[in-house]
Amino acid sequence: MPAQWLIQSSEVSGRVGAALASAFTALAQPARARRLRLALFALLALWAVLALSKLVWALLPVAESAAQTPDSVINAVSLSPAGARVEPVDVNRMVAWHLFGRAGAPDAVVMELESTATPNAREGIEDGARETRLQLKLRGIVASTQDGLGHAIIEHKSTQAIYAVEDKLPLSGKVVLAKVMPRQIVLDNGGTYELLVLYDESKLDAVGTSAPAAKRKPSDEPQVDKRSDAKTTNLALSYRERLYENPQSLVEVVNVSAVRDGGTLSGYQVNPGKDREQFEQLGFKPGDVVTTINGVSLDNPANTMVLYNAMRTAGEVVIELERQGQPMTLSVNLDSGAVQ
Repeated sequence: MPAQWLIQSSEVSGRVGAALASAFTALAQPARARRLRLALFALLALWAVLALSKLVWALLPVAESAAQTPDSVINAVSLSPAGARVEPVDVNRMVAWHLFGRAGAPDAVVMELESTATPNAREGIEDGARETRLQLKLRGIVASTQDGLGHAIIEHKSTQAIYAVEDKLPLSGKVVLAKVMPRQIVLDNGGTYELLVLYDESKLDAVGTSAPAAKRKPSDEPQVDKRSDAKTTNLALSYRERLYENPQSLVEVVNVSAVRDGGTLSGYQVNPGKDREQFEQLGFKPGDVVTTINGVSLDNPANTMVLYNAMRTAGEVVIELERQGQPMTLSVNLDSGAVQ
């Protein structure tokens, strides 16, 4: 049996080899090889066309099916059955509602909205208040407004600091700055309002009238006159606006420190802040000690309020200072119209 199987398999392989040999011989002929190549090119071309068509259909948007499911109706209107009784519409009643106003009636008065602003809690708190006995001294008022807001320079134990309204003072107990006024401040001492006065009114009048004439220096002093410089005038005007709108912003422009001579205040030394060019444009030099402004001496802290009020409407500022120990005068115009 195995021998017979081997004989049959050898005959089959011989037949297959003969068939392949004849096939290769036929393909080797030029005419048949050319037809075979043409058939292969035709198949490849057909395959390329089919692939390209599939790509085109994949890129084109698919049209929506015309047969769409009908939308479902929510809260469909129910029709009354035939013969049912329908209630008539009362037109006269609807007219009586006057949905669009009465014909011929005068125009409606527009009511103004009531102001929601709460009344000023500081109004009148100084009435009936007594002068405080606390160990405090009011050295100046930096700024004040009609509603009692502002800043005050208060001295306690030989230390001065600037306080705003609602700030707590460095005292035992609850003592708060409650209101700032032009010549005094109101303190809230544990629920009791007390006054701290800057100076007496008579003293204010004496300083305001006599100081300008008494502090004039001789005319032979060196002078720096910037009154005809329009750039300096505009710069000084901008600083004055900042003084009354936001006094603390001037710290960026100039650094001021008190100068004492034997424990007595003699003036204020000025040094440039961030912008040294503007500082020198005004005519100052680092280390200048300002002693008098428009005749008001700076050796008394009580004169601060006098100068503060006077500078609001001043047409020019005349500054008397000491530069390296030598007195001199600096003049700056505050009237831009006059310079032009």
